[in-house]
Amino acid sequence: MSTIENYGLWASPISIESVFKQPASPAHPFRHRGDLYWLQMLTEEGGRTAVMKWMGEEPVCLTPPEFNIRTKVHEYGGKCFCLLGDTIVFNNFIDGRLYRQNLEPDSVPVPITAEDNSSCGYADLIAMNCGRHVVAVFEQEVPERENRNQIVSVNVESSQSVPSVLVSGCDFYAAPVISQEGDRIAWIEWNHPNMPWDTTRLCQGGLSHNGQGYICDEIESIINQEGASVCQPGYLHDGSLVYAYDSSNSDWWNLYRYDDGSVTQLTDESAEFGEAHWVFGQTRWVQTELDVLVAIATDHCGDRLLGIDLNGKSGPILKLSEPGICHLHHYKNKLLFVAMPEDRPGSIVELELSKELLVNVGPQSSPLLKNGYAAPEPVECPTTDGESTWGYFYPPFNPGFVAPDDCLPPLVVMVHGGPTSRTNRSFHSLRQYFTTLGFAVFDINHRGSTGYGHDYRQRLLGEWGEVDCMDIADSIRYLVNQGRIDPDAIFIRGGSAGGYAVLRALTRFPELFAGGACYYGIGNLITLSEITHKFEARYTDRLVGEVYDPESARMPASRYVTRSPIFAIEQIDSPLILFQGLLDKIVPPEVSREVVSLLEKNGVPHAYTEYDQEGHGFRSLETRIDSLEKETTFFKEIIDNSHSS
Repeated sequence: MSTIENYGLWASPISIESVFKQPASPAHPFRHRGDLYWLQMLTEEGGRTAVMKWMGEEPVCLTPPEFNIRTKVHEYGGKCFCLLGDTIVFNNFIDGRLYRQNLEPDSVPVPITAEDNSSCGYADLIAMNCGRHVVAVFEQEVPERENRNQIVSVNVESSQSVPSVLVSGCDFYAAPVISQEGDRIAWIEWNHPNMPWDTTRLCQGGLSHNGQGYICDEIESIINQEGASVCQPGYLHDGSLVYAYDSSNSDWWNLYRYDDGSVTQLTDESAEFGEAHWVFGQTRWVQTELDVLVAIATDHCGDRLLGIDLNGKSGPILKLSEPGICHLHHYKNKLLFVAMPEDRPGSIVELELSKELLVNVGPQSSPLLKNGYAAPEPVECPTTDGESTWGYFYPPFNPGFVAPDDCLPPLVVMVHGGPTSRTNRSFHSLRQYFTTLGFAVFDINHRGSTGYGHDYRQRLLGEWGEVDCMDIADSIRYLVNQGRIDPDAIFIRGGSAGGYAVLRALTRFPELFAGGACYYGIGNLITLSEITHKFEARYTDRLVGEVYDPESARMPASRYVTRSPIFAIEQIDSPLILFQGLLDKIVPPEVSREVVSLLEKNGVPHAYTEYDQEGHGFRSLETRIDSLEKETTFFKEIIDNSHSS
């Protein structure tokens, strides 16, 4: 029999510990000599990333405890390993060096590169045909200047290798790929003030060995167009180059093929075959042995796996839909990928292409809840300016509790980071946990999010802090008018750019909220512009629509002032809880401390916690448990007090 209790005060059937002790979704699965491997974030080991091998009935960790397969390149990192023969070459997060390790239990990684205190590390590794070198994006600290980014080759047969520069001169590089013959290399590059989804160049060059090392010459720009974004480059077996491309004229990242000066459009879908380059190693298409490209297409409903015939036959030949699909890998007419359903963490799936037969391989995830879950509902909300914003609504779900009659649930609005990121309807333990407490959840993809086309994604340029906050407020009003939520119990939470949205919404629309939670959020755009890292050093300029100048930015009419929540802290009319990592280089502690100081000065009820071993995005189990426990207790006390008054 269900217990009658007010929404938001239900006892969850799952503990906070179990929310975070669930195994992380696997990443970058691959087969080598028939064996299955993948990367896994080990939450109980401080969030380090390791290579796992499937031994028939259980996984075995191959990476010794003192190694962490992560990279600091662009701060956000991403894929930083590759196969080379029977070994794996990887970047070690702790020292930024490359190591090589046999793919067997108890093998010991050996260093490849020399110790270098200026090395941030390597990313997007790819093996060269010779079997003795790898190519990578390399980032290096330069005294009193911005970090230097290059594409380099590294000899793996030494323990003191120094990277040899192949391509340099631009602010940023990503996605190097090598042709089947090993004689050409392609990549994407871009410069400040652009982000990679604004304007990128697709380049190609010859690759050869001069007796001392590899060189890249005869460089050509395949795509070099202002406002055009290219991602996902890769060579086909015949030497032609496939890539995802969009611009203000095309609206969607569709796939194109470049062959000796000729360009052919391969797809024409109202869906994204590309993805915003926040991290390295996003693999969204592969060529199979059936003369077919298998690719991920994303829209507001989720991800579709499409087969695209390279011989010109009409339409896709394979269709598969999942809330989330990532990390494609092709092996002997089979396709490996990570499928992310609604009710449990992601798992590795193998698709036999000739039979369209799907098989779950490796460790299988279990539902967080045994008796069902809160199913997401895609919601399109009209906005004040006549457009639309999107999100996913999750109703409260807990079989052990019901609310009193005529009650409506409190709402938690979740705001993703970026702000050029996105949420989807695949499983997330945090959303399910909040619904078991009796909260409804709205996970918003405000304008500026990816997955809805070029125009939607670029909608925040010049309008950050305005359009996204309008979308949050309009979504809340829409759900209130639909009679789905309690208008007096609305909470908002987010981290990084999502944390900025929390602070901005609380100062712009204080009447809407009962409380908020801000994780390493941005309170002062001036402070952020002065101390943030290279990758996003000019991002704020484009988002607010004003080039940062230390003097003019402090003028009252500057958008750096009018869009910064700290200059309107007195408008906040509800309690706020904040969290910050002291190792954060993207949103440094000074940014949060400035907000907290003004909250104290203005008498705004708040709580603040710093974690000395955390960076941007909390990774350790203890930190994640502690912060969520504090946050949910904070929200529940607000609800409890409202019922008592």
